[in-house]
Amino acid sequence: MAKRLTEETVQKIAEAAAIALTGEERESVGKELEDILDFVEVLRAVDVDGVEPTVHPVPLQLFMREDEPVRRHDREALLARAPDAEGGTFRVPRVLGE
Repeated sequence: MAKRLTEETVQKIAEAAAIALTGEERESVGKELEDILDFVEVLRAVDVDGVEPTVHPVPLQLFMREDEPVRRHDREALLARAPDAEGGTFRVPRVLGE
């Protein structure tokens, strides 16, 4: 198969996913992404005309209770014990950069 993804494209995908890749990892991930694209092409080639879409191959019955609002915790007490709270919410350290 011809290579469809450039190293720059793989790097852009990694940056969008907030993943730092070495050159070797970028090459490996690029190969994996190419394999995924190849498989998508195989799936696209399957003739599904006349096949009814299936969400679940086996009929499912969900047993759900009625939603009933229940106050389980005292919000103010929880916020009072938090290391950092502001405006009625918990403040947490930034996970992703800007």
